[in-house]
Amino acid sequence: MRLSEKRIALTQFHKTVGNPILRTTDITFWVKLLERCMGSIDTKLLIAQSFIELVEQEGLQKVSVSNIVERSQRNRKTFYYHFSDRSKLIQWIFRYGMAEELKKRVREDELVYPRNDAGDLARLPYYTFTKEGVRSINADAFFEALDACFRSKKKYYADVLSETGIDSLSEYLFQLYVPALRNDIEFILSNRFLNEANQQFLAEFYTGAFITYYKRRICEKLADGERVLADMGPFSNIIHSSIASEINAQQRERML
Repeated sequence: MRLSEKRIALTQFHKTVGNPILRTTDITFWVKLLERCMGSIDTKLLIAQSFIELVEQEGLQKVSVSNIVERSQRNRKTFYYHFSDRSKLIQWIFRYGMAEELKKRVREDELVYPRNDAGDLARLPYYTFTKEGVRSINADAFFEALDACFRSKKKYYADVLSETGIDSLSEYLFQLYVPALRNDIEFILSNRFLNEANQQFLAEFYTGAFITYYKRRICEKLADGERVLADMGPFSNIIHSSIASEINAQQRERML
């Protein structure tokens, strides 16, 4: 990589990590940091692709860490440096793929990044926030991105999403998106009142609904080119429009 190319890549990296000061005297340090981070992502992608191929060929239950390191031609130390266990690898694969799909569809200022994640996960958007009116949200882009993310590796996700339990991807998605919908509900409410328990119920109910729908559709073995949301038609924003409708109805009852 020539120095000019490094400076361009470095500038982009600087914007991503949010470092407030970029001085010429820092160029060697920052280039080394950038190359180390890029190398880390490359290794993660290699491990992830090896895992995906194994799951598609052998099935999730038959794939061990030993299989993954053998296929990726890396050692166990390298695997555990990047992922504490197999479930964390599954989560990272989803987050990386989802971030790529979201970036294709919405502006940077509409992307939602995690508040509590560390490392490269903190730089991977997982949701959108697109206002449409005073108290309305349009989540079309999010659901389209989720559709595309799952379809891009549909055989892999059909197997992974069929797994149940506390460390499953389904449970991870639920825990990831309940707070996101809870924030949306607070926006839809604006200055109106709805008690905390009711807000949490709505967030959990609608999160569970869309995760269950996607999971069922993916596990049905979609035909090539078939979209998860093929039958949604004019109801592409049904989750948020339903939430808004229920909140509005509840607010009207409070005023009677």
